[in-house]
Amino acid sequence: MSLQWKVSHLDRMVICVSDGVVTLKDFQEYLAALKREKALRFPKIFVATQGKSGMSDAERVKLAGLLTNFLEIDGLGPFAVVAGSKRNDGLAAVFKSLASIRRPMRLFPDIHAARKWLSTRSAT
Repeated sequence: MSLQWKVSHLDRMVICVSDGVVTLKDFQEYLAALKREKALRFPKIFVATQGKSGMSDAERVKLAGLLTNFLEIDGLGPFAVVAGSKRNDGLAAVFKSLASIRRPMRLFPDIHAARKWLSTRSAT
């Protein structure tokens, strides 16, 4: 699997690391796991430095619809994407296309900047 994540209920935080080609199915499994863990509202760090998008434009639209449904029904916490200093454009483009979803989201060059930003946001 191209996504590996850790849900920390104590810290109310999710960290997900991508490696290789990330598909719509990978994102669907990730979101389903967060729902099961009751962690959709937690702040999330998504490390995209080693991942590449394997999604078509139609699949990105489907992912946006899925995220919108989660937002409306369950809520979504702030989302920090670590794209690296060279900006991993493959997965960064996916997240830019999802920017219309109303929740705090930003791209960062490293995990430390992402954590600092998330520390200013509260999880509900």
